[in-house]
Amino acid sequence: MRSAGNAIPATYVRGGTSRAIIFRRDDLPDDETLWTPLFQMAIGSPDPDGNQLDGLGGGITSLSKVAVVSPSSRLDADVDYLFFQIDPVTGDILTDANCGNISSSIGPYACEQGWTNTFDGVQTVKIYNVNTDKIIISEFNLNAKKHELVAICGVPGKHFPVRLSFLEPAGSMSDGLFPTGNKSEVIKLADGTSMLATMLDVTVPCVIIRAEDAGIKGDENYPSLLANKAYIDRMVELRIKASLMMQLCQNEHEARFVKTNLPDVIVVAPPQGGLTGITARYLSCDRPHRTAPVTASMALAAAACIKGTVAADLCTFEKKGVTSIHHPLGTINVYAEISPTEDVLHTSVIRTMRTIMRGELIVSRPPEHKKMAE
Repeated sequence: MRSAGNAIPATYVRGGTSRAIIFRRDDLPDDETLWTPLFQMAIGSPDPDGNQLDGLGGGITSLSKVAVVSPSSRLDADVDYLFFQIDPVTGDILTDANCGNISSSIGPYACEQGWTNTFDGVQTVKIYNVNTDKIIISEFNLNAKKHELVAICGVPGKHFPVRLSFLEPAGSMSDGLFPTGNKSEVIKLADGTSMLATMLDVTVPCVIIRAEDAGIKGDENYPSLLANKAYIDRMVELRIKASLMMQLCQNEHEARFVKTNLPDVIVVAPPQGGLTGITARYLSCDRPHRTAPVTASMALAAAACIKGTVAADLCTFEKKGVTSIHHPLGTINVYAEISPTEDVLHTSVIRTMRTIMRGELIVSRPPEHKKMAE
């Protein structure tokens, strides 16, 4: 084993607009109950100030993530990937959903570990996401030429592209595409107001509403949304009601305090300035998102391609199946292939990744297990 003393091998990566610590499964304790304190210590949570000063987290949810990866024994996958979302303040760990941005780092990581056949040119890695029981196809060229490098909104510079394709992504955490059986329906809030919503599950459960119903214009920047407490409180209430309607939680307490990542909230508006596509503002883990979560964006793109949803009523297309989603820091283009019977066959997007650091995580209080004692 490569773990020794109070150190565990780890890799620090940027995937899309997120960052995460990646661990090999074999380097972690056999007893998975020891993972929680280990991951909290690594990322720097809980932290009452939310700064994660004592770890590798970045003080916001998109920079507070962990992935555990191992070679897969499945015939349809090369690697298994389990994602952990860690709350910067409380240290609560959520494993119900996947992160699309971090998914972009898993294929290249597997190649770097020597778990897949490596060769010059485009490589394909089949990823089994344990959280959602879904297969993701990752395509990339580690040795891409300079002219092949791409930029994504929210990340400076250009990097090699990673194409992610999520196969049969509907029903990641529920019984199907539309968990309530309806493409859109009215949700009533405690103040008596009502809003038309689309609740669907494509790579991740989401609830989509119009910006005017959310009380915003829809083109606000991230700082202004973060400072709008009334807006956030209203969207939290919406999320909780949608979670119960989609049967993602058993009761309000679980929805409000335990599974705070279900569903993602997407607030949409028509694009301005002659643009095609749709404008979107996201809330994840009850906080406004500074860009666009990949999984929620895939859900939005699928909804935009299905008549009768809130998104479809507002979206315009330049190319069939490709939705240009305009978020606070730019645009993300997401492809969704929908069958004639309105089944979501797959969704895909291009991200970039970078391996920032490889080394050893120093554990201040090492969990007692055989691998760390060797």
